[in-house]
Amino acid sequence: MKKDATITVRVPRPTRRRLEALARREGRSLSQQIGRLIDAGLEREEGERAVVAPEVAGPLAGLLAREPVPEYDDFRAVRTLLSASLLRAEQGHGPAGR
Repeated sequence: MKKDATITVRVPRPTRRRLEALARREGRSLSQQIGRLIDAGLEREEGERAVVAPEVAGPLAGLLAREPVPEYDDFRAVRTLLSASLLRAEQGHGPAGR
């Protein structure tokens, strides 16, 4: 996309240092990094505002709205169980090895 507009913003020095470090890690210029972050923020904002039509959402829409959001430890526990299951299957002890 052609860059043809300029925006000047003032940010705290620590924020600039964080942006510069992130840009270095990702191999981007500071300008590219800031543009990427702005675009990502705008896409997320637009996505949160998007409303799915009820006929598209289907009967499951809102079903889990009151359920707790899984935490990192929940994902770790599932990953551990899955890894153990796959290891057993590789050794011929699980359902996949039969």
